[in-house]
Amino acid sequence: MAQLVLGLGSSHGPTIQSEPEEWAKLGRKDTRDRRFDYEALLRDARPGLEDELKPELQQTRHEANQAGLKKLSGIMDEANLDVIVVVSNPHRTWADDNQPVFSIFRGNVLPIPDPNGPKRDPDKVYLPEGDANPKRDVLERPGEAALANHLIRTLIEDGFDVGCTTRLRPGSALDEAFTLLYERFTPDGKIPMVPFMLSRYLPNQATSSRCYALGKALGEGIRSWPENKRVGIMASGGLSHQIIDEELDRGVIDALIERDEARLSSLDVPRLNRAGGTPEILNWVTVAGAMDPIGMTLVDYIPCYRSPAGTGHGVTFGYWR
Repeated sequence: MAQLVLGLGSSHGPTIQSEPEEWAKLGRKDTRDRRFDYEALLRDARPGLEDELKPELQQTRHEANQAGLKKLSGIMDEANLDVIVVVSNPHRTWADDNQPVFSIFRGNVLPIPDPNGPKRDPDKVYLPEGDANPKRDVLERPGEAALANHLIRTLIEDGFDVGCTTRLRPGSALDEAFTLLYERFTPDGKIPMVPFMLSRYLPNQATSSRCYALGKALGEGIRSWPENKRVGIMASGGLSHQIIDEELDRGVIDALIERDEARLSSLDVPRLNRAGGTPEILNWVTVAGAMDPIGMTLVDYIPCYRSPAGTGHGVTFGYWR
């Protein structure tokens, strides 16, 4: 039988991909973000947030981000994985697409954008001109259809209705929610990946209790796979962003460390959806369920502010083993 030997949790996104002098560009983007009222955030911001934007502090936090990534990369190398399940959320969806709450990519070939191609420019997201997501060549990385199909069957037998697909739209590729694995942890791309896609969007967003229960079933499904393989599972994304909520983040981190299933299963839906990226916390809840009864070891939590309104990213790194 397969062994579930490692759980990982890592933030992704432009904060960890950018030098700190670029964070101001991300802050300018936030002033135009239609998902929240920037002026209201600015008006109600806590005193002293300007101090969070000092270049020397941002540089320190940038270095902590890179150290966290390096630490997790080393832990993953030590685990000698044969395959990894990445739990995350497709970021770029189309209104006419079917968007299941839970879905598994079960192809043996994974399309990913060429990491050496032109980079996404988040400052162009809300501008009428320019493309925030320039066209990039699509490369291929290995999937693991056998594990994917096994998980689909075991999850359905456990009462979870799971969608599946073997391909994306022509010319499309998995986004950074999943390609973080290749960009920062396995640049040679040799470890097969099973993308587990969890919707972060309302109205088709699972509750945290459902995600924890799903995680338990997912862990059991991995362990029942009749292959002598070392398997890892990874939560990609989170914690709070584009509005930093340190109180929420620290509460979630404590619950992950303390194996507090009740707290992880009762996260407030409106609070999770105060900012577009914060529901990625559900990825961590799912992995916590899969790794139960092991608690998470925190590598670091770095609140990376990028505007006086309190926007930014609660960058977090942790592992279960």
